[in-house]
Amino acid sequence: MKTFDVKGTVLSLNTPNIVSLLNSIEFYKGKTAQAAKLKKVETLKAIAARSGAVASNAIGNVYIAEERERPLFERTSQPKTLHENMFVGYLNAMDLISEVYKYQTLDRSFVTTLHYYIYKDYNPDFGGKFKDSQNYIQEALPDGTFRTIFVSAPPEEVVPLLDNLIYQFNECAKDEECNKLVLIAAFMLDFMCIHPYNHGNGRVSRLMLHFLMKKFGYDIDDYFAIAYLMKIHLNEYIDAFEASSQGWDGSENNYEEFVTFILKRILEAYRKLDYIIDINALDATAEEKVRRVVDDSATPLSKTMVLRILYPISKATIEKALTKLLRDGRIQLVTKGRYSRYFRI
Repeated sequence: MKTFDVKGTVLSLNTPNIVSLLNSIEFYKGKTAQAAKLKKVETLKAIAARSGAVASNAIGNVYIAEERERPLFERTSQPKTLHENMFVGYLNAMDLISEVYKYQTLDRSFVTTLHYYIYKDYNPDFGGKFKDSQNYIQEALPDGTFRTIFVSAPPEEVVPLLDNLIYQFNECAKDEECNKLVLIAAFMLDFMCIHPYNHGNGRVSRLMLHFLMKKFGYDIDDYFAIAYLMKIHLNEYIDAFEASSQGWDGSENNYEEFVTFILKRILEAYRKLDYIIDINALDATAEEKVRRVVDDSATPLSKTMVLRILYPISKATIEKALTKLLRDGRIQLVTKGRYSRYFRI
């Protein structure tokens, strides 16, 4: 059985690369500290919550039709399928976290409650129940087959492993020597390696990331979804987990690659928020801002991406600006149709 040394793990990750990432995160955390006072901030937070929930579920092979995302997110339509029920359950778990994170401690009961919330409206007997058979972490391949990345802890070890992990996490969290972000990232890896439930472990791990970051004062996920970035970097996510999970059951694994991946996504989210704040603060017309966003991007942008950045500006105004910029030859359309992409000249 795996033997945890959570504090030892966290202290061992005090490498130059990780320290540099942590310093950059703290810098951008300070720069974006006034995000709660932004104009139309609730719109920005809704974009983050919706995009994060869609991405986290998609990583877990739970897919929602694009036209169903908004009505389900806004609760103006009832879920009709298993996937839609799990998506709404995930949203309900996020709402629960927002309500209780200030006083809720990390314990097995709360972790199980998050899993229960995902399934409770469709299959309540399944939600919150620990696995009763061996499960595997697998990667779906393009040909429809699966590749086993990791063989998780056996069912009989789930409770003792999870209880010990949570106990050591909470003890380390009290210790000023333990960096909270490193601690959270290492916890995510350990939780995934235990894989306590038959299904939904990845989604619960990302809910835990959301919960623990908010609890320890890092609320970036409220403004720019880390899960959205994890999905964009999905191959890197899988590779980092695979690298850091090797030898886990014998307590010989190296957490650095996975922790580094998580810290990079946190930093990326802070940088994205910093850019959103700066671009919307410009003394410029909507058209000028749209062109600036397209010009600043290293890759082609969809209209949805532009809307997420220039969130205070209406969809109609952005569509009008894109049309005019195209007509005037100041940007180019590189992909046509439903998934149009715009790029700088």
